Amino acid sequence: MPTYEYRLLQLPENSSISQANNQIRRLANEGWEPLLMSGDVQVSILFRREADITGAAMAEAAATAEAPA
Repeated sequence: MPTYEYRLLQLPENSSISQANNQIRRLANEGWEPLLMSGDVQVSILFRREADITGAAMAEAAATAEAPA
């Protein structure tokens, strides 16, 4: 099962659509996937991408997954 990291992008009230598109494209190029957009005057966008788990972090994640509840 993949592990994800999350990021919240909050756009200023006076952001134009082109500014928002540029920021969304930049994050998408870094592997971020937009999940949710919310707001009226100030828009917030929640992104996720698969976490890059290596070495000690991978061992810790495996130990946590195997730990009894």
